[in-house]
Amino acid sequence: MSTFKAVILKGSGHQKGDGTTNIKIRITHKRKADYISTELYINPSRFDIKSGTVKNGPNKGHINYLIAGYIQNYLKKDIEFGESRNLLSVKELKTYLLNKKEHSDDIDFFEFAEDYLETVNSEGTRRWHESSISNLKSFVGSKLSFAEINLDLLQRFERFLRRQGVEGGVNNYMRSFRSIFNKARDKYNDEDLGIFRIPHYPFRKYKIPKLATKSKKHLLTIDEMKMFINYKHFTTGEEFAKDMFLLMFYLVGIEIKDLFYLKNARKGRIYYDRFKTKKEFSIKIEPEALAIIEKYASKTFLINAHERYSEHRNFMKYINNQLHGSNSKTKRVKGIFPTLGIDEPVTTKWARHTWATIARNNCRINKEDVALCLGHEDSDNQVTDIYIDYDYTIIDDSNRKVLDFVNSHCTTP
Repeated sequence: MSTFKAVILKGSGHQKGDGTTNIKIRITHKRKADYISTELYINPSRFDIKSGTVKNGPNKGHINYLIAGYIQNYLKKDIEFGESRNLLSVKELKTYLLNKKEHSDDIDFFEFAEDYLETVNSEGTRRWHESSISNLKSFVGSKLSFAEINLDLLQRFERFLRRQGVEGGVNNYMRSFRSIFNKARDKYNDEDLGIFRIPHYPFRKYKIPKLATKSKKHLLTIDEMKMFINYKHFTTGEEFAKDMFLLMFYLVGIEIKDLFYLKNARKGRIYYDRFKTKKEFSIKIEPEALAIIEKYASKTFLINAHERYSEHRNFMKYINNQLHGSNSKTKRVKGIFPTLGIDEPVTTKWARHTWATIARNNCRINKEDVALCLGHEDSDNQVTDIYIDYDYTIIDDSNRKVLDFVNSHCTTP
């Protein structure tokens, strides 16, 4: 921690014509010293160099009170800066201390978050942050300065989340909190100029809880897939959800958002840019998928989901409720999988995981081809990918192997 003391500098060059000299606050940091001038002047004979206080004369008490205020103010800022002060020279620390406008007390977390979210293009990322911010406001209210965000607040917020029953969401919310905090530090701090409006970093000490490892990785076993395929629906809702899950599976585990926005097929294939990677993708429509597509035909889109739902989230929510059940106040849905005795929160994502697992484990398709079929982005080969005109028959052949395996093992004669 830096130290601060009131001093006067010797020599005629530091004295005014009336014989008084400026009282300065000496900063000692990393064994180096620098000085901050004050508005206080005094005759050197009245100043006690050892104690750094005025020893006699008029206004003695008032001047000592002002000196103590200067030191207290700089000491407070230094403490808030924490270990980050060690990154600075004494001159850089002086610049920070003098910049009165640049202080974390003046910056509201929620105001910054609102401005930041305007720059976020990803809908999923924006909703992730919005959910986190909503929970944080429920905890602290509508105002929160960055200076108030410390280890104690983070720990109390975590306990608050757990009391709200969001055990599995603690990791997500705290990562969002940290992400926005980091963005603010990037905006308001400038190490090169010695500007540190948000000098402290509580996430250095706070450890975000890890996600619990799940024993089951969001996929159906062959036996469960067989039960599902042969399930006789009781309602039109179950019929629709089952058809959509299978269609996603038959289309190589397509993502629900991509399925919702798919345009009509061309020459027996679907073409689209994946929302997640923005890469062009194509899948051959096999007979199993075609039967479902024709059942839910649309003039403009691949299926008539747009005629049923205003956006893909509503589409996904309805299917998931029919798959794993729902106990909402307006309508209780038992769900297909609970009816089958499968007590797992099966969602549309399971179609993708199940396809990939069957492709690799049962059909022995190599991992690279499975990744290609799923449209994964290969960060190690992004440059190479630019020059490759992919042969989609690799995807077609792999999908046909998976569907043949499922037909032979999961369909009741």
